[in-house]
Amino acid sequence: MIYIIDGYNVMHAMEGDGGLRAGELEEKRRRFVEGVISHAASMGVKTIIVFDSAQARASKSHSIQGTPVTLKFASAAESADVIIGRLVQQHLAGTRQRIRVVSADWEVQKGAMQPRVERIPPRHFIAEIKNLEKRVAKSTKKDRIRWKLEHKLDVETLEKLERLRRGGR
Repeated sequence: MIYIIDGYNVMHAMEGDGGLRAGELEEKRRRFVEGVISHAASMGVKTIIVFDSAQARASKSHSIQGTPVTLKFASAAESADVIIGRLVQQHLAGTRQRIRVVSADWEVQKGAMQPRVERIPPRHFIAEIKNLEKRVAKSTKKDRIRWKLEHKLDVETLEKLERLRRGGR
């Protein structure tokens, strides 16, 4: 199974009426990605998170080392919705795996109305992540469970990811 997640769409659902303020966006995105990494690792599923970008000239993509998660950032010319639709079609044509698309966006959901594709509302996916966090917190092995991105990567890789996140190379 593969999850394809409409990143900002799900993050908006997590924030509710408070929305996503620009000054907090990077930190909230980092925490969201960490939660998705934990979810993907615990479920044993490949996951692609697609984020919109109003400034990027070209789409960017990178896998997070040591995890089953890939981040994709759309360009200003191409929305995350278009990329998600293309990813669904590519995976339908290239694999027999089931696909779960997480988004509340109607256009994304329409594109996901196909055999082997399951549409997941953001609130259900958020509940899955929160349940995982509760299980980890209650675990008697929690001191040994290393579930955050910082725990899985060396300092040099974390610094490189931080530079990429800030738009540098």
